[in-house]
Amino acid sequence: MNTNFDNYIPILSKGIEFNRLTDDEFILSNSKHKHYLKINKEVYNLLKIIDGFKNLTELTVLYKNKHNIEISTDIIRNILINQLSKYGILKGFEDSIKKYEKPSYLNLSFIIINEKILSKIVKYFHFLFYKKIALILIFSLTLFIITVLILNFNLYQTFNLQNSLLYFVVIMAFSVTFHEIGHATSASFFGAKHGGIGGGFYLFTPVYFADVTDIWRLSKTKRILINLSGMYFELIFCSILVFISLMINNFLLLTLSLIVCIKTIFNLIPFLRSDGYWILSDLTNKPNLFYHSFEKIKDIFRFIFQKKKLKWSFTDFILFIYGFVSFSFISLFLYYVMFKNPSSLLNFPENIYNFVINLFEQNTEFSIVKYGELIIPLIFIYLVFNLMKSFAEKIKLKWNNIMNKSI
Repeated sequence: MNTNFDNYIPILSKGIEFNRLTDDEFILSNSKHKHYLKINKEVYNLLKIIDGFKNLTELTVLYKNKHNIEISTDIIRNILINQLSKYGILKGFEDSIKKYEKPSYLNLSFIIINEKILSKIVKYFHFLFYKKIALILIFSLTLFIITVLILNFNLYQTFNLQNSLLYFVVIMAFSVTFHEIGHATSASFFGAKHGGIGGGFYLFTPVYFADVTDIWRLSKTKRILINLSGMYFELIFCSILVFISLMINNFLLLTLSLIVCIKTIFNLIPFLRSDGYWILSDLTNKPNLFYHSFEKIKDIFRFIFQKKKLKWSFTDFILFIYGFVSFSFISLFLYYVMFKNPSSLLNFPENIYNFVINLFEQNTEFSIVKYGELIIPLIFIYLVFNLMKSFAEKIKLKWNNIMNKSI
């Protein structure tokens, strides 16, 4: 390509779409390469005047006159070529397009059901998203599950470890698969593309995920419904299991069914990257919810110590509350584990050892409380590791800045 970029005529790639989040924020979508970028109003206005005929110099003049903003050709060239071209926004830069990267919080991920097979499955479940059917099912099944939960559930009820583990693995595998089929089905129903269903590890726990990144092209309401649809499908699955367990009088199956229900409710908690997190992210139109919420906490400290004025919207207050509760939740959890229940950490190696040994012994009894004794220390280790990692990255960044200034 000609390096005299002042005369370069930018042309937008096919399939580029814009989705308005707020008056000043937009999602720039390139579904072909799975890139979805949040851009501001100024960049949006720049991209909207690209017609495939004007070069950078002409675009600069047009932008100045149309929006009454002083801007140079160098800035426009930097935005288009240095920043956006790697996301496949412009024609002619195909060789340098950045490859789609899996989320950093998801480890050892892999695809289980590919997109082609999944597309054949989801069409059979579209009827579940007709409004009347969905409302009737949600109301009746929720009432049914709550009634059974109140009458039958016992955290301290023990059951055979070998038998329950096999049941648990099989049921959870079907449950999370159906959950992700729900996300993919609703995405398809509302007109967004879906990828395949995969697996990976999050918080030391195996998880499934459905690639529905393309929903960023849709409205806020549709994105929220898609994020809720996984729990909707698990509610259906859980209700079927509970009904079967009552019919055959199988307490173990009933217990595991109710565990699935509790896990589904747990998905609403927005302090981990579960469905609740993405729902709140859509409600506030903030794709990176953690970052924006903790920025609001920083604003409070700037207000207190630097006397900087706060110009917050209602959304900013919601983000602050979320950040404050998240920070408090993490702090209380760390305090609980280190000071109130240090035995969970001290006994963790022994508990893990006993759990593994018990897998090979007959008639070993286990309970949900015992399971919690294994999970809590793992979450603690994960949180401490990430806090230390974040702290180390900040120190490294500051050190690099100091070294660059000295040079």
